[in-house]
Amino acid sequence: MSKEDESFVTIGRVLREWGLKGEVIVLPLTFDPERFSKLKEVAVQVQDRIEHKKLKSVRPHRNNLLIGFEGCETPEDARRYRGALIKIKESESPKLADGVYYHYQIIGLSVYTIDGDYLGKIMSIFETGSNDVYVVRGEEREYLIPAIKDVIREIDLEAKKMIVKLMEAEEE
Repeated sequence: MSKEDESFVTIGRVLREWGLKGEVIVLPLTFDPERFSKLKEVAVQVQDRIEHKKLKSVRPHRNNLLIGFEGCETPEDARRYRGALIKIKESESPKLADGVYYHYQIIGLSVYTIDGDYLGKIMSIFETGSNDVYVVRGEEREYLIPAIKDVIREIDLEAKKMIVKLMEAEEE
């Protein structure tokens, strides 16, 4: 991961081109898809390169967004953005309430039990509807840790560490 990539966070992914005006359909990867309408410019990661694009239009489309970039006027122009990630500077992310974290802050944390045993690193997060579940991969096994107060005892972003109290079913 390059130093430039570390300072950006992903807020959407281009699914495909749309219509005749060079727009793209974007899957929002953020808790607040409305934030796109407030943005003037985004970083678009197309494979290994990042392009800074001004937004000329943003509008809802089913559960996604239709976005127009300046300089992207035809379906052929838009096609090259298929699969691209839409990013903003980490500093542009809205501050969250205490105890609430962005996924990018959680993924990669080292997880320890309250007794100090190392379980592994958080590799991914999946949403169940009622709470998130952290997928923790250790050397010998994988743990599914529910993101609930009874289990998550401490998150230290500075130390890149999470302390958990495993429930009986997780210890077996």
